[in-house]
Amino acid sequence: MAVFISLLLWLSITGGARTYIVDDSDFANYNTIQGAVDAANDGDTIYIKPGQYAEEIVLNKSLTIMPLTGETDPIILDGGDRLETAVSIDSDGCTLQGLTAKNYVGPAIQAESDENLIQENIIENCNPGIMVRGSSKNKIAGNSISNSEIQRGIVLLENSGDNSIEKNRIAGSNSSILIHEASGNQVSANEISGSRWGIWLDDTESSQILDNTIESEYFGILLQNNSSRIELQRNKISGGSIGIGASMTAECSLQDNLIAGSLYALKMENLSNSSIVQNSVDRSNIGMEMVGCRQNNIAENQLDGITDTAVQIANSDDNSLTGNAISNSQNGIILVDARSNSLSQNLFENVSWCLYVESSSREGFNNSIDKSNLADSHPLLYLFNRSGEEILGVDVAHMTMAYCSNLTVQNSSVTNDALFLYGSSDNRILGNNISSCYGIRLDASNGNLISGNRLAGNQFSGMFLYDSDSNSISENYLSRNSQNGISLLSCSRDTIRDNILDGNAASGIWLNLSDENQIYQNNISNSSIGLQVINSSGNSIFHNNFWDNGENSQDSQGKNSWDQGNVTGGNYWDDHVAKGNPSQNWPRMIKGGDSLDSYPFQDKSGWLLEKAAPSPGT
Repeated sequence: MAVFISLLLWLSITGGARTYIVDDSDFANYNTIQGAVDAANDGDTIYIKPGQYAEEIVLNKSLTIMPLTGETDPIILDGGDRLETAVSIDSDGCTLQGLTAKNYVGPAIQAESDENLIQENIIENCNPGIMVRGSSKNKIAGNSISNSEIQRGIVLLENSGDNSIEKNRIAGSNSSILIHEASGNQVSANEISGSRWGIWLDDTESSQILDNTIESEYFGILLQNNSSRIELQRNKISGGSIGIGASMTAECSLQDNLIAGSLYALKMENLSNSSIVQNSVDRSNIGMEMVGCRQNNIAENQLDGITDTAVQIANSDDNSLTGNAISNSQNGIILVDARSNSLSQNLFENVSWCLYVESSSREGFNNSIDKSNLADSHPLLYLFNRSGEEILGVDVAHMTMAYCSNLTVQNSSVTNDALFLYGSSDNRILGNNISSCYGIRLDASNGNLISGNRLAGNQFSGMFLYDSDSNSISENYLSRNSQNGISLLSCSRDTIRDNILDGNAASGIWLNLSDENQIYQNNISNSSIGLQVINSSGNSIFHNNFWDNGENSQDSQGKNSWDQGNVTGGNYWDDHVAKGNPSQNWPRMIKGGDSLDSYPFQDKSGWLLEKAAPSPGT
């Protein structure tokens, strides 16, 4: 009987707050929540008994609504997929606690007032779960929101500032937390799972996103549309297409975040004057991508297990990359059309390709990359616009010569990447060991001497020339490279002579779209194709030894000379019988077209025998 009486009681304190009890079973003065609200005054408390309430409640007074002490069964507000909003908070200073709201077609809880506490509520299948518009100093804490993939979790809109969203659990929403045109808010220690978008800030300033745990399908955290002065710290993000994304954003701080298993861990477009410091990226496809970014500080980040590229930067200027550690990854740092960037003290460990720089213009190579960058304890050597220097006896992981001239690189080794020449001319690359990496690569580089180098066991071609003319490639040893020994693409007037090319996986020498080159006195053996010529004309190919290749030669879609006439002769072929050095009536057909070596040699290096015709320069 005492319990029954207590359910009917409403307590009045003269001149003070009152307490009301609501029970949907008519065991209290009110069987609807709205009825109690209408009767109450500012500062009153309304206790709700467990039950089902199909209501749309408007709080136009400063009230507290919560379960009766000791009750554990749910208090369910059910919109039946037809009612709009469970609770609209129009007055300041309200507390809404311990309710379950579900199946409302609009927001479960909507606040357009200040200094409210919304905590420990359960929300299911409402869109959004909680919405705050034009309001400040609200605390949204400890709520559990479960929505479908087309619904949103918590939304702050239109000049809502100084609000706190903390320790909420949000599952299965389209965007779990959205802040649009609302600044100065803090989002902390929330748990987000099964969402499409985790935390989304749009046109937002001076906010903190701290200590959240996010598992999402698309974005973990997204900053966009002039968002600025945002602090992202200690967030843990897993999965999804993009861990943290930023677009048209400035003066932000990303520090001590952990991102794992994303397609892009960090994806930045038009980010400026920001810091990305001490973050950890693990098991992602791309660690960090920056496009159109300026004047950012990227320091002391750790990127491990990146399956594609740890850091790729395009069309981005004046950024500083310092003290980052990249390990167990495919590619390290790639710069494309990016200028005036500074790289120092970055460490690469077990990275297949540490540094790659590419640009369509000279200025795109104008970056400061010093020797404090190390790959497995070996320095990276990056040279831009240098002339007249000697580089002798160095052991480096990488070497780039961009727009350099009259340099000598001799008796040195490259251990990890490659020796790159871009737009460089009249250099001498002599007697170096560039093996078990990516070989030598020339791009738009003319008139260089490359001689006496060892290029063995490299990925792709031992030596690759693109759009590079009038180079002399002589007396090099190229063996067991995974593609071709020497590759020429869109090259002309290069001389390839006196090289040993043995056991290269595809071709000993490969030409495509390359004209008027001279190829002579090379030993080409043990490759799938000895010498392959495609879409190329005017090349002179003679005095080469071909033996033990799967196919010694191919020449298609071009017109080339495979001999120098009946005096100087052609080449030696182990798969062809000829009489004489050179022979006169024993032509050999070249596979792929109608080309012939009309004057092949019967003996290997027959042109060096007495009375044989000499090669040029002998």
